[in-house]
Amino acid sequence: MKGRIRTIVSRVSAVTALAIAATYAASFITRLFTGAPHTSVDLFECFVIPLMVGVPILTWLFDQMERLKEANRNLVFMNEKMREACRQLELAHEIVTHTAGHDRMTGLLNRERFTEYLEQALRDGTRAVLLLIDADHFKQINDRFGHLKGDDALVQIARAIRSSVRRQDAVGRIGGEEFAVLLEDVSLTQAAEMAERIRQSVQDIAWHYAEPGVHRLSVSIGGAMLGNGLDTAAAVFDQADRCLYAAKRAGRNRVHFKVPIREAEPDMLLKAG
Repeated sequence: MKGRIRTIVSRVSAVTALAIAATYAASFITRLFTGAPHTSVDLFECFVIPLMVGVPILTWLFDQMERLKEANRNLVFMNEKMREACRQLELAHEIVTHTAGHDRMTGLLNRERFTEYLEQALRDGTRAVLLLIDADHFKQINDRFGHLKGDDALVQIARAIRSSVRRQDAVGRIGGEEFAVLLEDVSLTQAAEMAERIRQSVQDIAWHYAEPGVHRLSVSIGGAMLGNGLDTAAAVFDQADRCLYAAKRAGRNRVHFKVPIREAEPDMLLKAG
């Protein structure tokens, strides 16, 4: 309230001073052009008084300039605040988006997001192979060592899978102890080699416990190539799942592929090394 009163008084004073100065200036100009004699009073009225009343005007103008500068500083401050808020919102959006599409424990894609990658590859007609990977005897691991150690085993298996494939390959945890990898732009032979690399990498994990001894982890892997009648995500998953269980029936810790009819052999089985 005091600030508003001060502003009003300042403006009234400035306007009044400006009116007085204009009046004396007009009087001086009139006398100048009419040839009227100039006395010391005339000079006082025309120069000193306008100078005296002009001071409040200048004061008011400087005051307004300071107010504008302060307002500008406030705008700059608010702009920085808004930019920071936008950065925080973008970061929060990235976190929410990542969390919504990733498995919290392993950091891999969850089933929904992984399926989106698979469906996109099918729509694009990409030459690709789906690998389904299942941890062998995982129920026994949970029963013997507990669920916390079982979770640790899954994390280590996830790391082994991720480190065994290329950066551009989609890797997901699609079930309790089941993982999936989408290998794009590879031949069936290349996919089989990468699957074997995964199997060997998991087998090489040294899993230490408080009790003496080391438990060897292993996985069974089934693979299916997109296309050749496998035109939906469900069909590709089903074919890869059949191959996965064929690998388990053959003794686990191995890779099994269903080779397309145009290939020389109907099935390809890579046994454990």
